[in-house]
Amino acid sequence: MKALRQLATELVVLQTKARALGLFAGDRELLACTECGLQEDVDIGGRLITYHLGSNEADTGLRFHELTADTFRCPACGATVREELPA
Repeated sequence: MKALRQLATELVVLQTKARALGLFAGDRELLACTECGLQEDVDIGGRLITYHLGSNEADTGLRFHELTADTFRCPACGATVREELPA
């Protein structure tokens, strides 16, 4: 059990470092705002990007702001976005 705890701690450290580098840590689902169409994606290098649906998919530089573990604020329109958990 001690080894499992150590691995979990190391995973959290690596996810924190990944986020600091702008990479998607894979610790949640990608978000999409139903109000304005801003959505997240991951580029081929693993970097988290956002773009408006129907645009040329160029990164806007905007990032959703975490409010709670599964609720976020859209940086473009201010709407509350919930993480859609897999069924």
